[in-house]
Amino acid sequence: MRASASEPLWRIVGLGLTGFAVLVLVYLVAPTLAIVPLSLSPDPFLRFPPPGVSLRWYEAFAHSIDYQLAILNSLKIGIPAAALATVCGVMAALAVVRGAVPFRRTLAALLIAPLILPQIVLAIGLFPLMAKVGLVGTYPGIVLAHAVVTMPLVFITVSAALRTYTPSFELAAMTLGANPWRTFVHVTFPMIRAGVVVGFIFALTFSFDELILAMFLTSPTTRTVPRLLWEQLNYQMTPIIAAATVVLLGATIALLCLAAFAATRSRHLSGGAKGVQP
Repeated sequence: MRASASEPLWRIVGLGLTGFAVLVLVYLVAPTLAIVPLSLSPDPFLRFPPPGVSLRWYEAFAHSIDYQLAILNSLKIGIPAAALATVCGVMAALAVVRGAVPFRRTLAALLIAPLILPQIVLAIGLFPLMAKVGLVGTYPGIVLAHAVVTMPLVFITVSAALRTYTPSFELAAMTLGANPWRTFVHVTFPMIRAGVVVGFIFALTFSFDELILAMFLTSPTTRTVPRLLWEQLNYQMTPIIAAATVVLLGATIALLCLAAFAATRSRHLSGGAKGVQP
């Protein structure tokens, strides 16, 4: 009787928490979604609500040489940086989770420090180092900088994937004569593939949206999309900025959905594999 009497109360509390979570989500997402109608404004300046609907600024964005070069630069920087961060993150995760290194927690904290520290602190620290070796304004310099700040994302996802199964599979492979490389390729990597893919997508997304390091380390020839948006916000407030932001937001959401799909598919496959085990 007591349990049945308290059930409506818990239901009301659950509905209240759900409503509060929805309100918080709307509060966080509404400013971002406000960019969409701004990008459809026919006026030559930003005004909300827009007086009408027009695609002229998306056409201007598509034909803008500056944005084409900036998107190309973002891809030329983001893909190599994400690849380098993935390689380093996987090796670091293997060393911390599977290796016999001392002070694992301290080492893990140091590895994720670039993700926790403010971006401006990292930019101030990297700028004189890059300037000393002549990498400021170059593709290798900004790729290395982005790899530093995105590697913790790969380290976290791969470390989580490694902890989902015991090392007995790898020990069995090595007992049967496989060397460490073959063990990694045929045993370890298939089990952590989803974590590696998700980490690469996160690293690519973070690199594509990064602004602070781009302001310090890029030049007019290596300018990325976030830096171009920042420069245009300072000099001209036209709705082409909103159109470019919507395109960038859509690309980011698509990459995050791809990462969620990869993680969900991996869980289903691992669940099916466990179900067929004797």
